[in-house]
Amino acid sequence: MSDRNIAMGERIRRARKSLNLTQQEFAERLQVTQPTVHRWEKGFYDPDESALQRLAAMTDLPPAYFRYGEQAVTQTRRAVTVVGHVGTDGQVSLDDNKAASAPTIEAPASETLSAVAIVVRGDSLYPVYQDGDVIFYGLEASNDEQAFLGRECVVKLAKGPTLLKRVMRGSERGSYLLLSHNGSPVDNARLDWAAPVRWIKRA
Repeated sequence: MSDRNIAMGERIRRARKSLNLTQQEFAERLQVTQPTVHRWEKGFYDPDESALQRLAAMTDLPPAYFRYGEQAVTQTRRAVTVVGHVGTDGQVSLDDNKAASAPTIEAPASETLSAVAIVVRGDSLYPVYQDGDVIFYGLEASNDEQAFLGRECVVKLAKGPTLLKRVMRGSERGSYLLLSHNGSPVDNARLDWAAPVRWIKRA
């Protein structure tokens, strides 16, 4: 197992997490077994060419991203997959269809390859966000709080929903305070992951 395999496995894991899929669900869509996905993510071995092409089509990321990372791919503009929407009190609804046919939106030239987007629906997040705003966040869903503490993030609650919240340190060890724009704060939340907001395209 090399550092390159481990890095590729981590990129595959982040892509799967961004789609809110279990290893089993991810495997079924890629026409492989769950143990195969597990071995990819741990860096034991790489996907073969056909599996890599299916992975690229499903995630809207080029094969070179998985092989070599973002620095290996140069594009001035790219289409980012719209994976869902955000509505009342920051509740994020991720779409079931994450295939290559999923809707896309053009990202800014500076945006990296590992971004996805959600669209604001309604006015419950006004005045910070308005209906039709597009929020870009990274596939680098993290358990490292230094990456997301104090920032606006898309977060997945442990055994709970996915939300758009500002993440602060909670009153209990290992927990977080989630701040809403127009709703009550949620204290002592436990997170599966958090992905900071990277860019907003205004409606």
